Amino acid sequence: MARVGARERKTETDNERTRRACQRHLTDLKRAHGKPPPDVAVKATSTPIRMSGVAHSSNCTSPGALCAELMS
Repeated sequence: MARVGARERKTETDNERTRRACQRHLTDLKRAHGKPPPDVAVKATSTPIRMSGVAHSSNCTSPGALCAELMS
């Protein structure tokens, strides 16, 4: 089923119509449920993703050296 003023595609099939209808429905659901309901309390502050500093990388190739580096 084409929109008003638009020509229907030659390759239009029921499967394509159903797929597009499902996609529109899922988009509507995501829009409607993207935020919590108005009666649910939400914290005003957010928790930082990472509390520690930048992780240090190691150049050790042997397990023993890596273990010694971690222990020091």
